[in-house]
Amino acid sequence: MDDQILIRRVQGGDVDAYARLVRKHHRNLLTFIHRIVRDAHLAEDIGQEVFLNVYKELPGFDPDRGTPFAAWLYIVARNQCISELRRLSRTEPVAAEFFQRIAGNDESAESALIRQEEWTALRNAMAELPEPFRATIIMSLQGATLEDIARSCGVPQATVKTRLFRAKEKIMLLLKGQFGGIGHERRV
Repeated sequence: MDDQILIRRVQGGDVDAYARLVRKHHRNLLTFIHRIVRDAHLAEDIGQEVFLNVYKELPGFDPDRGTPFAAWLYIVARNQCISELRRLSRTEPVAAEFFQRIAGNDESAESALIRQEEWTALRNAMAELPEPFRATIIMSLQGATLEDIARSCGVPQATVKTRLFRAKEKIMLLLKGQFGGIGHERRV
């Protein structure tokens, strides 16, 4: 069923219609949130908070204004993620699973640590990307087409292409600055 129809039903008091909206968007939204916060439990918490906030604000949402519900939902989620990450101001520790992978892998510990450092550098570079570049490249990495991203963000496809180009350019510069050499920036 179309989002606009479901929204109209929710605005008319149909709680089951909102449950259908949640089921329809839940998985993709949690994946989007997880890509930003990199923590499954935090992603679940933020996802619940987003759906609760959206439910509270839905009476004022006008589906005829031209903003797709999904775009609005992702904007709310992105803003909630940014707020939560600012609140936590946390650093990401090395997970215990990483050391277990080293022990059970044919790869040398040195190679595994270098690979982990590269992934950490990439995550840090992604975290430094300003919006809307981060959201755009995350959606692209999730397999969204240019058309999907443009529709979700409410911008032309040419804007999406520009954002992707600038995001990749910024990531390469950040990685080059971190590793200080030629070659690392091409792995992105």
